[in-house]
Amino acid sequence: MKKVRKGSQPKKYQDWCKKVAGTAKEDYREMPKDIRATLLAALVEEQGGLCAYTMRKIDAEVSSHVEHIKPETRCRADLQGTDLDYKNLLACYPKSGMKAGFRFGAQEKGDWWENNGAAFVSPLDPNCEKRFHFDLDGNITAVANHADAVATIGILRLDHDSLTDNRKRVIHEYIYGDEGNDPLSPTTATRAVSNVCKANPDGYFHEFCIAIRDALGEHLKDLKKLAQRRKYSRKK
Repeated sequence: MKKVRKGSQPKKYQDWCKKVAGTAKEDYREMPKDIRATLLAALVEEQGGLCAYTMRKIDAEVSSHVEHIKPETRCRADLQGTDLDYKNLLACYPKSGMKAGFRFGAQEKGDWWENNGAAFVSPLDPNCEKRFHFDLDGNITAVANHADAVATIGILRLDHDSLTDNRKRVIHEYIYGDEGNDPLSPTTATRAVSNVCKANPDGYFHEFCIAIRDALGEHLKDLKKLAQRRKYSRKK
């Protein structure tokens, strides 16, 4: 999971929210399609083109929807208009209404909101990137077996086989090359650890960048062990 830093809401969305404030139209379901499209595009850009829950690559046209961290139905039940709170909105895979072949992320979470979301690690949590660890094969674990991280992995099915396979594919291509036989050198891998989670000039992040960063650390450890074995063999 990558930290999402919320910015300013798009003016078109902000103006519409002001227009409907205090009326029966102050409801996410009442939002015009063009306003919703503007909102989704802004969220995708804000997140650097990554799904807030899974770190899959997304865009605003064919692969994402507006996700409520606290489900919109729960928001409306608590207080009218709170389903429009920009701080509660993310862009997530898949597109609204799209039937995915595998359920993970937002589709798996659905309307879950037990105990007011107390056990859920949100992408807005400043420490969310430190709560999970990924290995070279894309597997995810909770750091120090932290209870909230363990729960979140289950709530979002971040350990789903399909999602894990996707992470593994991207990790292996990044570290070992397209053919799997050109591993990064220690120098290049060390440099990549510092750079892989930086946005490109267009403001977009590498798919599964946090997972790649963790895997690079594992790769460097393997290279160090290999170098030590070779050094030991030469001494014999």
